[in-house]
Amino acid sequence: MFILNHVKPEEATGKVAEAYGVIPPGMPLPEPLLMMSASPDLIHIWTQNVIKYFRNHERLDMGLMASIRYLLSCENEYEACVNFNAGILQAAGISPTELADMKANPALAPLEESQKELLLFVLKAVKNPEKVTKADVEKLHELGWRDQDIFDATFIGAFMKAVSILGKAFVK
Repeated sequence: MFILNHVKPEEATGKVAEAYGVIPPGMPLPEPLLMMSASPDLIHIWTQNVIKYFRNHERLDMGLMASIRYLLSCENEYEACVNFNAGILQAAGISPTELADMKANPALAPLEESQKELLLFVLKAVKNPEKVTKADVEKLHELGWRDQDIFDATFIGAFMKAVSILGKAFVK
């Protein structure tokens, strides 16, 4: 139950309805999106700009982004996002065993090696930002990642931390 007023999908109009429209038909609305409807302007900005940006990202694919969100949701113990991202990964062919293995050891994530290195970097940056070094970034550059990719992937990770905090504060 949300402790802030929110807009149910069947009651959504205007900016909130437009925001909800970014989720493909047949997919449940993620709990954080419902929670964000408490702020119609913010949810509109988020969905019409940020979600669309990442959905069409030229270098970060859905598997990598869902893996980042899944592992950080697990870390933050925010079940709504754990389940949502696990569903995305399973729909992409990741087995429950692979999910469990990835959760236990992120280095086992079923990703290309360069993606795995970026994933591990994001986990480090979100969990221990003070430990990120220039050498970490240079290693990602050597694997072909641009600064924009590194920043964008880390943004997704940091946002999952924020979503977990908001969810724990406003969903009881």
